[in-house]
Amino acid sequence: MRRTAIEECVLYLLILVGACSSPDQDTQQSGDAYFVHEVQPLLQSKCLSCHGEDPANLEGGLDLRTAAGLAMGGEEHAELIVSGRPEFSPLYQAVTREDPDFAMPPREREALTEEEIQVIYSWIVTGAPWPNEARQKELTALVSARKSRIAFDHLGGQSDAWNNRTYRDGDLWAYQPLVRPEIPEGYQDLHPIDAFIQKELDGVQLSTAPLAEPSELLKRSSYDLLGLPPNQAVRDSFVLQSGELKFEKLIDHLLESPHYGEQWARHWLDVVRYADSDGFANDYNRPSAWRYRDYVVRSMNDDKPYDDFVREQIAGDEINGQNAEYLVATGFLRMGPWEHTGMSVVAETRQFYLDDVTNIVGETFLATPLNCARCHDHKYDPIPTQDYYQVQAVFATTQFAQRKVPHLPEENLEFMDSERAQVEAWLDRLDIEEAKLVEKEEKAARAWYSTRGLAYKSKKERKRGKNANIHPPRYIGLSFEDLGYRKVLQKRRQIENRKLDRFEPIAYSTYSGPDRVTHSARPIIMPEEIDGDPAATFVLTGGSVYARDQEVGPGVLQVVHQHDSFFSPEFQDLSELTDELAGRRTDFAQWLTHPENPLFARTMVNRLWQWHFGEGLASNPNNFGATGGKPANPDLLDWLAAEFIEQGWSIKAMHRLIMTSAAYRRSSSHSDPGQNVKDPDNKMWSHFRPRRLAAEEIRDAMLAISGELNDNVGGIPIRPIIPLEVALQPRHTMGSAAPSYQPSSTPAERNRRSIYIERKRSVENPFLQTFNQNNSTVSCEERESSTVVTQAFGLLNSENVRRRALALANQLLQHHDLPKALVLAHENVLQRAINSEDRNRAEAYLHDMVDYHIENKPVPQALPVEVVHEMHEEMTGTAFHYTEYLDVHETLVPDIGDADVSVETRALADYIAVLFNTNEFIYVY
Repeated sequence: MRRTAIEECVLYLLILVGACSSPDQDTQQSGDAYFVHEVQPLLQSKCLSCHGEDPANLEGGLDLRTAAGLAMGGEEHAELIVSGRPEFSPLYQAVTREDPDFAMPPREREALTEEEIQVIYSWIVTGAPWPNEARQKELTALVSARKSRIAFDHLGGQSDAWNNRTYRDGDLWAYQPLVRPEIPEGYQDLHPIDAFIQKELDGVQLSTAPLAEPSELLKRSSYDLLGLPPNQAVRDSFVLQSGELKFEKLIDHLLESPHYGEQWARHWLDVVRYADSDGFANDYNRPSAWRYRDYVVRSMNDDKPYDDFVREQIAGDEINGQNAEYLVATGFLRMGPWEHTGMSVVAETRQFYLDDVTNIVGETFLATPLNCARCHDHKYDPIPTQDYYQVQAVFATTQFAQRKVPHLPEENLEFMDSERAQVEAWLDRLDIEEAKLVEKEEKAARAWYSTRGLAYKSKKERKRGKNANIHPPRYIGLSFEDLGYRKVLQKRRQIENRKLDRFEPIAYSTYSGPDRVTHSARPIIMPEEIDGDPAATFVLTGGSVYARDQEVGPGVLQVVHQHDSFFSPEFQDLSELTDELAGRRTDFAQWLTHPENPLFARTMVNRLWQWHFGEGLASNPNNFGATGGKPANPDLLDWLAAEFIEQGWSIKAMHRLIMTSAAYRRSSSHSDPGQNVKDPDNKMWSHFRPRRLAAEEIRDAMLAISGELNDNVGGIPIRPIIPLEVALQPRHTMGSAAPSYQPSSTPAERNRRSIYIERKRSVENPFLQTFNQNNSTVSCEERESSTVVTQAFGLLNSENVRRRALALANQLLQHHDLPKALVLAHENVLQRAINSEDRNRAEAYLHDMVDYHIENKPVPQALPVEVVHEMHEEMTGTAFHYTEYLDVHETLVPDIGDADVSVETRALADYIAVLFNTNEFIYVY
């Protein structure tokens, strides 16, 4: 059994005292050791980047490299530490983040953990000792023998000192074999999750919050599993007249909903960086990437065993190259940003991909950022550079291909015909526009030939001619504006032709073969015959593709096999991978997903816990290493991991297990005054942590409440209406301009779940970005949740929010008078009955807004069908203008607008917009 965090701290202090002190020495020496082995590493990792690494540019004038620097203080506080009194010490106040204006480190994501804050607290209590340099070296030598040492004789590191490295026990927790802990003694009558949590709570004498009200639990569960508010039918079915909730039946009902897969696919797509475009300057479209997104949705809905789910994404094409689902699944390997153009160097482009896929595999499935070992042996974790390149060799034969894969019966092909018609209409329009330029050029050419008494030759004939003196100048008759406009048309043709792949049975997939890098703008077709030798993989000095060192073959993380005697021969054998052209990823996937791999199950159950509770048991889901957050309850994490395997890798089984615990069902309100002192960050889960709805949940909830949501599952990407200043802003692409953003034509297309919004890396949705939608360039282990004034403005002034409010107001007033509609609007948005105080204030507000709208009539606004752009011709730098036709704007079916409805409807919509802006709507408690 593991000890509690407090027991570990006490034991470690005792070890330090035993290592550094004789019985007659005072406690100062143990305090010195505590500084060397706890405080100083913390200052180095969290503080010195701003307060020491660059002595010439110290933030706030504070230098934390030495005791003298600390004593000097900084610009804000001359005295940072009051010896023995952390509560009066500005340094301690800063790391506890009590004052947002003096919170350190400044970025919330880098905030100290509870254990790290306790280190600072304990250090100040003991007088904040800071031994001199000689004493520090002495203590380091004395205590190093007490640290854990891994027998790394078999690990191949680049550094000669690699095998002499030592690591603290706490930094190696994730690499220990997974052994199912026993339910804590004396707590066996509790839900297993609650048994582990209650033991920790009892250890600090902290009480728990009461269970949540049924209405709170209903909303919490619905948003957690579906990303949507519970509708009236659900409330009627699962809330008894007595007010009790048929909770387990509710969970089963929600898990059977097709919208469950959409919500939980969104979490997964955050981690793997799903996008519908390549990124970088050109940001080429990925027309078929949507099929991978829908594969994830289906897998979640089908409760596909997690180990199968992962194997298919890593090696589906190798496991069964005839299985359409498997081929689509390997889109995972191509989700990162990538581009190769005529300006790129093939070797660098290829190495960029290999570095990217190696790291994302480590972060996603092993909670191990492998890129830290790309240039040198990992500084903090037992991962040598050789391991990094051995894992990279697994993917050295992975090649891109748009593979022909029939559409599956389950795939939604709705709206394809209308979208294809738009693309084909644009191609026809381009033919006409380009023909105008050709005709202008040829007219000038005819005149040139005529004035010289020469027979006219067409452009094609002129290109074949050898004597340039009898041909007119190139581009004759075309102005600089014409030449710039021609490039615009050529680029638009390239983009529209690429879009056609979206409607074809093509998978954004991979195959195993020798190296082959193709221009991003061209289709990447799999060769009919695959032959050739696998590309060799070398350790790259400093990570440079031009500095090859030793050659390595495919391999795994050797640290996983440190406890050789624990693992079965089967798992040990899986660490030996083939070095053939095909099969490398299959072998690696078998090793990765084996139940004895200690990182694999731990990583996923930690993510599941995080997606339910807002924070993982280990607070950095992508990083279980020394620099990541340590598990708040390591026994619980390991028990859940073992249970996940026992349940056949069923994610839905884990939902049921987690959600039926008292920890999940507790209220978010805690009355125990000791809670803020004993567990200020709620690491022990004495109460439920409220969370703000994610960006997509806010949008989807408003669509569901307004009755506009098209809840069909799957299909090609959609484009909501966004502000014109964003939609029409000029965007560069290789040598020319990219088309303006245009929304989907009809409300049925636009008003689908947010997971189906086209993720174009160069044109993100402004509303979703305001509410912290993740950046699709890097893996998102946890969404940030900021509170900024632009969010309030967005909810009150956004055109999309206004349309949702108008739709709900219009729907209610078609069937009810204004007073009744007001009551129903409140109930629909906030999901509770309106009380008398709310009603009186709402009626007064509504009265004022009716008067306002009587005096202020709305002016209908039409979307522009043309926009004039200014550009500079690439080769000459000469400015020119061209007009872009906005075809969708001409035929767009608009949502209901202010000019379409009555004064009362507009006033009620104002009130609904206020409700959308309340914490009660956008927070889950």
